[in-house]
Amino acid sequence: MKNKGAASLHSRITSRRALIWLAAVLLLFIGISYIIAPDTPKEYPAFVSESPSPTGVKAFYTYMDNQTGAVNRWRHSPELLTGRGNNQLLIMVEPSFTPGTEEMEDYMAFMESGNTILLLKTNPDGMFGTETVPAQDASGDITDQNENVSTAEINSAFRLNPSNNDNILLKDEAGAIATKSTFENGALITAVAPEWMMNAKILEQDHLELILSFVHAGNTGWETVYFDEYLHRSNNAPSLTALYPYWILVLGFQAVLFAALWLWFQGKRFGPVKVPREETVRFSDERIQALAAWYQRSRQYRDSLQIQADYLKMLLQERWGIPYYKNWVDIQEQLDQKAEAGPDMKNDIDGLTNVLQKERIDKKTYMSWSKRINRLRKEVEGE
Repeated sequence: MKNKGAASLHSRITSRRALIWLAAVLLLFIGISYIIAPDTPKEYPAFVSESPSPTGVKAFYTYMDNQTGAVNRWRHSPELLTGRGNNQLLIMVEPSFTPGTEEMEDYMAFMESGNTILLLKTNPDGMFGTETVPAQDASGDITDQNENVSTAEINSAFRLNPSNNDNILLKDEAGAIATKSTFENGALITAVAPEWMMNAKILEQDHLELILSFVHAGNTGWETVYFDEYLHRSNNAPSLTALYPYWILVLGFQAVLFAALWLWFQGKRFGPVKVPREETVRFSDERIQALAAWYQRSRQYRDSLQIQADYLKMLLQERWGIPYYKNWVDIQEQLDQKAEAGPDMKNDIDGLTNVLQKERIDKKTYMSWSKRINRLRKEVEGE
């Protein structure tokens, strides 16, 4: 038994050392990964007003904010726009999807109440009743209403098909590039060149001047200027890397790996069994341990000894055939017939009978007789 206990202790010490070394290696790996990991720039969708990347429009947003001091980002449903007054400008730069019928009606109600929408989209066909046609023989020379010539880059393969009531603001040889439509007290300004507002191109050629001509078309003092980010939202759920930084994902993966290895080290089925299964099953039950602790705290020493003695009588019946229902005094004769029962066992059983007849038992007596009963149990079990 001493060799088994020493082997079990040695196994536990070895497992703890292995876990400590494993934790140290993982921490070292985390530190090295954090130090050498490249600080990659944050990725933004194209045409977003908070994006400083070449495809964003933060430069123009910042310029308008410095000029007017009344620029905001709109991230809500368009139905909330209808009650915000008039003389407001809403800028839509290459929406990622076409709004539904109800949302389109809310946008039109916003314009009808005296506001303006500036729509910059490569192909705005279908939005607010706008129609487009394929462009042919596009030219870099652009003329406005006063026949002034400008130069600009146009990547769209479409041109606007204006109605009789639309005012053509810009055109080239292929057709209308920008138009202005009236919606009761408001207006819609549409252009097929959203790339003019991109950070990388806004200062090229005459892009900034042309964008400002749209902003100030018919109005030079907007009460509020909104950049519509509601139409840039993604209809798909965000990816895991978009929700959490990479270092958190790496740390989480390593924590899962460490937990798996720790469970592997703790699992009994993955290694040799150092402790007999009977002992493991009997003394690993937390309910039994909690019950024993309750008996000790409440000083129910006599009841605890009685339970242990009853369990010993049950073993005597299973192993030696001594009836469980007989009293301790009545089994002396049968114990005399058992060669396994030595004189010490008979003396302990006589003393146990006297102890169980007492009404109160102190802790010292309880601990002493608990050890004796445990020794008797091992003798009966043949350990």
